[in-house]
Amino acid sequence: MAYEVVNRNTASALIAGALLGAGIALLFAPQSGQKTRRDIRQFAEKAGDKAEAARLELQRSIDNIIGDAEEKLREGLAGGMNWTDGKIADLQRALEAVRKSIAKEIGKIQST
Repeated sequence: MAYEVVNRNTASALIAGALLGAGIALLFAPQSGQKTRRDIRQFAEKAGDKAEAARLELQRSIDNIIGDAEEKLREGLAGGMNWTDGKIADLQRALEAVRKSIAKEIGKIQST
């Protein structure tokens, strides 16, 4: 899962780099100032949209990672509680056996 986030981050960085390169190319292109400003504005809008899409994708990835971690923790906690409950039952049976054994020995001592 972390590998998936790294790949998405790498892809986002490549997209951002390509957009930045396109923006710089627009700045140095031989055209009118008005057209250049319009192109830059359009570029900025597209870059903003792409950045927002990348942010949302990253947020979804983080939410998925957190959800998976929470699920694993709940499973681990439930498993630990089940194990503990089993050990408590084993201990209670052992204590009951010891109590019966002691009561039996006390009975033997009192009858002699």
